[in-house]
Amino acid sequence: MTLPLPTDDEASLNLLIDAARTDGHSVTDIAALARHLAASGIQLAWPSVATADIASTGGPGSLSTLLGPLMLVAGGLSVVKLAVPGRPAGAIDAMGTVPGYRTQLTADDVKGVVATCGFAHFLADQRFAPLDARLFALRKRVGAVALPMLVVASLLSKKLAVGITRVGLDVRVGAHGNLGVTRDLARDNARLFCAVAEALGIEAVAFLSAPDELPQPWIGRGESLVALASAVGLRPIQDSWLQGHVNDCARMAAAFSTQLDSVGEVLERHLVGQGSSKLQFLQRVDEVRGANRTPIYSQRTGILEVELARVRDVIVEIQADEGHVFRDPAGVQFVARPGHAVSRGDVLALARGLDADRLAAIASAFAVTEGSPRHSSAMEIVNA
Repeated sequence: MTLPLPTDDEASLNLLIDAARTDGHSVTDIAALARHLAASGIQLAWPSVATADIASTGGPGSLSTLLGPLMLVAGGLSVVKLAVPGRPAGAIDAMGTVPGYRTQLTADDVKGVVATCGFAHFLADQRFAPLDARLFALRKRVGAVALPMLVVASLLSKKLAVGITRVGLDVRVGAHGNLGVTRDLARDNARLFCAVAEALGIEAVAFLSAPDELPQPWIGRGESLVALASAVGLRPIQDSWLQGHVNDCARMAAAFSTQLDSVGEVLERHLVGQGSSKLQFLQRVDEVRGANRTPIYSQRTGILEVELARVRDVIVEIQADEGHVFRDPAGVQFVARPGHAVSRGDVLALARGLDADRLAAIASAFAVTEGSPRHSSAMEIVNA
């Protein structure tokens, strides 16, 4: 079945979404859609610059799209990251809460930032992949965010639009991700991503998480900045859970480069290039770390399980109430790790900015069950 290539009217976009709900679309069709979406706006090329990026399928807690690009730049590559707002804390959403940080750039701005610090990060708008941005907004409204064919085409259209030639994909497996609720399904869709990328002339590698795994304990826009500040050594937190995820991000970046420079110094240069500063970033981090938090306690002894999609949905709902794309009203710091043993009365998590009803909704995502502790499996690497 050949995919209909949409125009910018909503009717044609809906036709595409309807077609994407069916099977039988080839790698060639999906690659053609990615090219079409990229060609709806400015397309950048870097003939004398080696470019790369780390993308993600979404899912609470991953730092791959915040930390991975910094590691790539530290290894001598340039990163041009075109983004759309995430749920609840995509990389652009988190960085957009830092005072002064520019999330919209012109083509000349992008070139200037890359020349200055090697890493430009900005939103898709009327200049870059505008058709993809319009399609993504519609997908969110009609419940079509997790259609694998459109996930693949959308991700790769943004890489094409800004001239990325190497990409790593962090595939978060589970109901909270967008490429498969099981590892087998996610693996098949990751291979599809890599095959379409190859058809587009992009070198791609995918990295699969363990199913329903929370990669690190800080969930929310501000919380992601706290975790990032620790990961790059600006505000260190002694936490083996967080460090394990930092190590995974380093493995993703190592598919394309070997780190040479200080990642913290790369972040500092990037902040300045985007219009902010190390001082403003750390003030924002300290504000989040110092915020009042309400504990969520375990009601019994057993193994902690958490419905991450519900935690995400509650935070996204609160963010929508605020009426501004990058407001940061709420977040959650996990104290206990899902899959591990807890005792009655233990603090499971610390919630920021939640009223009683939202706090109860978040708490309902936590369950303590009988069983044995489980340990995270190793990240799986997938190629075409």
